[in-house]
Amino acid sequence: MSQAGFETFEVTADVGIRAWGDTLEELLARAARGMFALMIAPDTARPAQRLPVEARGVDLPSLLVAWLNELLYRCETEEWAPADVRVLEVRGDRVRGELLGEPAALDRHRFKTIVKAATYHLLECRKDGDRWHASVVFDV
Repeated sequence: MSQAGFETFEVTADVGIRAWGDTLEELLARAARGMFALMIAPDTARPAQRLPVEARGVDLPSLLVAWLNELLYRCETEEWAPADVRVLEVRGDRVRGELLGEPAALDRHRFKTIVKAATYHLLECRKDGDRWHASVVFDV
């Protein structure tokens, strides 16, 4: 398993992320970092500014998808180069955090894959013993 707390896996025409963490907050942050690793080359964006982000779901798997899709939406609408994320609170059906990064500059940021959305295909989010695990497939 990766030290970063996430790894990719192959899916026909799409790409998936497996993430894990000791807390639900850590799991959601690592899943987001895995998604960002698909989108932008590491260390090309700086965590210079913060955007507040909040998402809601009806259960834990839908909360994970809503969280990742809200981060994608904010990156797209704010023309944002993501550097990192902080999950500040997970309470019931809601997650609240901060997207760290800076306005996108094509001459400096090396964007890779265009991630269109987190999907429900092969979606999994569960706790095994003391560790949280998630698998999510992205439409690319």
